[in-house]
Amino acid sequence: MPSYDFKRVADPIHGTIGLSELEAQIMHTQVFQRLRNVKQLGLAHYVYPGADYSRLSHSLGACHVTGRILEALRRNGDNFEISEDDFQLYRVAALLHDIGHYPFSHAMEEALASYYVKLAEATQGSKVSVNTQRKPLNHEKVGKEILNRDGELCKVLSKNGIDTNRLHKVFNHHEDAFFLANIISSDLDADRIDYLLRTARHTGLPYGSVDLDYLLSQMNVDEHNRVCISAKAVRTADHFLLCRYFDYQQVSYHKTVAAFEMVLKDVISALLEAGKIKGSAMDVKEMIDNGKWHRLDDAQVMQRIIELADDRRADNNNRLKAQAILERKPPKLLHKKEYLKAREEGERTGLLFVKRTIQRQIAEWSEEFGVDESLWYLWHKAGIALTNVGSSVPVSSIVERTEEDENRLAQAIYVQEGLSHPTRPIVELNYSLLNPLSNFALYSLRLYVLLPPGKEELLDKIKTRVRDFF
Repeated sequence: MPSYDFKRVADPIHGTIGLSELEAQIMHTQVFQRLRNVKQLGLAHYVYPGADYSRLSHSLGACHVTGRILEALRRNGDNFEISEDDFQLYRVAALLHDIGHYPFSHAMEEALASYYVKLAEATQGSKVSVNTQRKPLNHEKVGKEILNRDGELCKVLSKNGIDTNRLHKVFNHHEDAFFLANIISSDLDADRIDYLLRTARHTGLPYGSVDLDYLLSQMNVDEHNRVCISAKAVRTADHFLLCRYFDYQQVSYHKTVAAFEMVLKDVISALLEAGKIKGSAMDVKEMIDNGKWHRLDDAQVMQRIIELADDRRADNNNRLKAQAILERKPPKLLHKKEYLKAREEGERTGLLFVKRTIQRQIAEWSEEFGVDESLWYLWHKAGIALTNVGSSVPVSSIVERTEEDENRLAQAIYVQEGLSHPTRPIVELNYSLLNPLSNFALYSLRLYVLLPPGKEELLDKIKTRVRDFF
């Protein structure tokens, strides 16, 4: 049985985090230490100065919370059994769940996807799929490549008998994964718990007052080997999901954070086009093989942004965007539209129609005010829901479920109302606040403009014209 006090790490969220010898060895690998230089929240620290914590600290926290959940299941479940090897495997899965994230995380991942699609269209026509070697990998697939290719990490894992294929299935919630997979990926998993607690502490926002101790005391395993909570903890779980929803609205989707993220995507695309950074599938695999992946972090990309801002040969709009990031000068908000409605495809379609209408109008405003179209930004989220599944149609009762239904259902929080009753998703309980709220989503659209030097005085005129249009 491994000791989880081989190494102790002081943590502002959990107090002291104990690690096994294997976990300490993983922590000291270069590929894991790289996460020290990748911020969890991208550019959110431009709004919340303390929100600059790393994916390394979050990964340690997720590992710790996973261990606490497993220990709670051992205490609470009369028939619950888990081998020491599996106990360690789950903690390692949580420790490595973010190993494949790019610098600036989702912003760079989305920029890569967009860039290579546009590159394929420009070189081969509009109806072509991106070449497999050129197509970028999402962070989950990068994680898999790291598990298979990084020599130092592979040596540590194999020496300790860790099956990398099984490990990858666990932290990606693969259908072949064995029991308890929703510890790593669900509406109430170790990742989300640590994220919410850690983000609240570092932003100073009040959305992290989750009663984790009580949740742990009410966790068990159901007849399908899923982690569930007792009916007594429904209110606590409701509170957790509401806190997570408000956190997303105030942090990830904050108007200024969202604006900077859109500018950052454009700047990353410009760097890709100039060959200053690389990100195709082939490039990433090569970087993992030769060790250059260890240095691909926020600091390296930020240095490229500095070089772009200083490069007088570069496109003026790209230089302006780079300078906006370096000098913290976000695009100005011109209009926003937000409303809560049913989470239906028709509502999504309606918002996308409004988006296309505004996109056409931007061309006219661009010509009228002499501000290039690339400096106008349209941000939208067509349906931000509290949960992965709603309650209007009880998915758990559908006999013929699609793969999408199965995936969404696997993400739900399950509640055990009694030993003689099967567990049900929390959204199906009429005494849960999520029962009605899960059927609604927030639809949000915002229009911004980044004004070049000398045109700042146009802002009021542009706002008036946009207001008149809407």
